[in-house]
Amino acid sequence: MRFFLILILNLTFLFQLNLSAIDIYLELKSSGKRINISLVPIDDTKLSLDISRIVSDDLTYSGIFNVIPISPDQKFKKNLEFPKSDRDITISNGIDTLIKFTVISKSNKITLNSYCWDTASIKKIFDKDYKSDSDEIRKTSHIFSEDIIKFLTGQQVKLSSKIAFTSKLSGNKEIWCVDYDGKNLTKITNFSSISVMPKFSNDGRYIYYTTYKNGNPDIFKYDSEKSKSLPFLTYQGINLTGSASPDGKHIIATLSKDGDPELYLFNTNGNFIKRLTYSKGVDTAASFSPNSQEFAFISDRDGNPQLFSMDVDGTNLKKFTYSGYNDSPSWSPIGDKIAFSKRNGSSFNIYLLDVVTKKEIQLTKDSGSNENPAFSPEGRYIVFASNRNGKYELFTMLMNGSNQKPLISLNKDSTNPTWSH
Repeated sequence: MRFFLILILNLTFLFQLNLSAIDIYLELKSSGKRINISLVPIDDTKLSLDISRIVSDDLTYSGIFNVIPISPDQKFKKNLEFPKSDRDITISNGIDTLIKFTVISKSNKITLNSYCWDTASIKKIFDKDYKSDSDEIRKTSHIFSEDIIKFLTGQQVKLSSKIAFTSKLSGNKEIWCVDYDGKNLTKITNFSSISVMPKFSNDGRYIYYTTYKNGNPDIFKYDSEKSKSLPFLTYQGINLTGSASPDGKHIIATLSKDGDPELYLFNTNGNFIKRLTYSKGVDTAASFSPNSQEFAFISDRDGNPQLFSMDVDGTNLKKFTYSGYNDSPSWSPIGDKIAFSKRNGSSFNIYLLDVVTKKEIQLTKDSGSNENPAFSPEGRYIVFASNRNGKYELFTMLMNGSNQKPLISLNKDSTNPTWSH
């Protein structure tokens, strides 16, 4: 009985600490302010400095924090505590939250010990240890950042997400992958053929893509844990990747096995479930809604390709656009918006559609051709391909179209980006 009483008291204390942190966040958010935070590695090793840089970039990217640098003449104590001298430094620099951490590296393993302190209340918000292999520094840093955001705000931001895309960097069109911040470039396919249109599974483990490796445009499935690709859909004719459902149950693909390119539903083992569309022309580019019950797609059944949606059982057809040449829909993880590309004239631009009102907002303008939008896991950012600098590169922007900047610049065209969720 005493054990359970102690357990309940401890849980209550932790819950109150977390509520206190969230209250601080909500108070700052209501006033339009970001949380001023500072990261202090206890040791000055290159490893600690690398982690500090990665986490600082993560927190800045979240849009919730200002990462405050401390001048060299102001010295925090070289321990994980929060003495008065440390608090004086945080107050003088307007710092709301102080993160202290230390890293121990031994036998190709690392241990990161972290403490988080609130300046105003002088309370420890959390402490946590992280253990990983020494070659997983970036992954560990991203998880550390995710925990900082979760403990301080209650929000889930997936900083360990990845972006897959097509590039001719090695000569042929192959599938490549980078971390959300454009780092850690990894080659996924090496077929010396044409591999395009990557799409992630709901858990990020698999990448589905279309490849001409065997002469026919087939869909292959790459397993990131085994670093291996296997055939997934190999019907005669066109097999184009569409979308994997957020609930992990279904895949939609465009197939021409029965004549016109139509949309078909499969389970994640590649077993056929049903044909979804029956129209003259081309139905393609499916994108599931976050509830996995609907999907957006492109069809030229009425002339120029327009944006439609349909329930996953093949009913409840809706038409969203009525002008231009439309392509590449991406349904927001929040569910209220669909990003897509539209050509009115010679170039494509990225638009945002309100699912309820059908109102369209143009996000890119007078900057070359902008195509293939895809939402970040939390729906705050959009990645897309643009040739505004002379070749196709990957760019990111906020959902309102602001802060457009290159994600990664390679010396060959990069297109078809998709973001893991």
